[in-house]
Amino acid sequence: MIIAQQLGLIVLSLMLLLAIMTAVKWLARHFEWSAELQRKSVHVATGIYALTLPWLFTSRWPVLAIAGSAAVVLLILRMPGLARSGLGSTLHSVERHSYGDILLALAVGIVFFFSHGNPVLYVLPIAVVTLSDAAAAMTGVRYGSRFLSVETGTKSLEGSAMFFLVTWIVAMILLLLMTDISRANVVLLSLVIAAFGTLVEADSWHGFDNLFLPVGLHLFLSSHLETPPLPLLGLTLFFLATLVVALSLAPRVGLSSHAARAYTIAIFMICAVTEVHNAALPVLVILAHLAARHVRPCKSHYPDLDVLALVVVVAVFWLFLGRYAGHDAINMYNLSFAGAALVFVALAAGRRLALTAVGAAVLLAVTILVAGRNVEAIQWHGSLWPWIVASFVLCMVIPVLRPQLLDRYRGPRTLALALPVPVTFFMAKALIL
Repeated sequence: MIIAQQLGLIVLSLMLLLAIMTAVKWLARHFEWSAELQRKSVHVATGIYALTLPWLFTSRWPVLAIAGSAAVVLLILRMPGLARSGLGSTLHSVERHSYGDILLALAVGIVFFFSHGNPVLYVLPIAVVTLSDAAAAMTGVRYGSRFLSVETGTKSLEGSAMFFLVTWIVAMILLLLMTDISRANVVLLSLVIAAFGTLVEADSWHGFDNLFLPVGLHLFLSSHLETPPLPLLGLTLFFLATLVVALSLAPRVGLSSHAARAYTIAIFMICAVTEVHNAALPVLVILAHLAARHVRPCKSHYPDLDVLALVVVVAVFWLFLGRYAGHDAINMYNLSFAGAALVFVALAAGRRLALTAVGAAVLLAVTILVAGRNVEAIQWHGSLWPWIVASFVLCMVIPVLRPQLLDRYRGPRTLALALPVPVTFFMAKALIL
């Protein structure tokens, strides 16, 4: 397909998004559709179109362009006038606060990029977030009577049951049609996907399921599509056992059940994608956050969930950037988590500089140890030492001198401190090589 045709399809895709929203707004006005029905209608229609992208485009860049442009358009539609009575009202008339529309656009681009060459790794996650999520939402609104408490409200058990059922059916159909794996493996893998997806959807907030769910399912599928039934069953039982342990320990460290489940899912996904030792620093980030929260409470509404978002964003960011640039980014990923953990350690230590220094030394040792366990083939970037020092200085000085800057929005502000040095390091080395 020539570039002109691809550019034309990009423009048509954006026009289709606006046309869908216009049609839904017209139907809602004439048939008195509820705000939730309007939102889910746009969600399903755009999701169904997204399922056709592997057959419309052979290159990654047009889909990334569509995803990025759609995110910008959806951001513009959040402007007060458009969100209240314009096209944006089809998405933003619901009472709850959600970023789901923008996150879904980003998820489409990310999952398409990761799954290039294997359509099932794209189609199955997008089909689940399109169909299962809509079925669960409408079931919960219409029939929900028993609810599960989460930080941002409640999720109905009826909706979660419908999500599980639809996901299991969709996964079995697509795995049978699009793969050559055995029937037994199709049934078991679909069951695991449904259970895992239901947990992710139930524990997401502010529409983050539109990002976490497709990306999480893609990563799980890409790692275990060919895993035989017995190892897959063993992995599932190990995850469930870990989840039980996390839930039992949660009250002792001041974590809600929701946050404990979400942290367990995130760490499990990291372990499923990379070597287990590369989960050490994300775990230290969580532990350091809990210590900092106890010593200097965060004033944000959902500090535990903010840190979970930090963990997921860092992991997905480096996975995407590494594959896009063609250089393994695992050491920059670990350096980012080491910096984030140091921010929390400095907050937990307060003005006790000796304690902060001890924490920095421990994190330095862990970072070097983990980097040493990664294979020599990915040590393309040379010595880590100067970059570790630069990152640690930035991540230690700000929370020590101006800790009040991290009293609100601690997750995103920690991200702003932990990422600049690793990103600069990676880009400088990648461009040179």
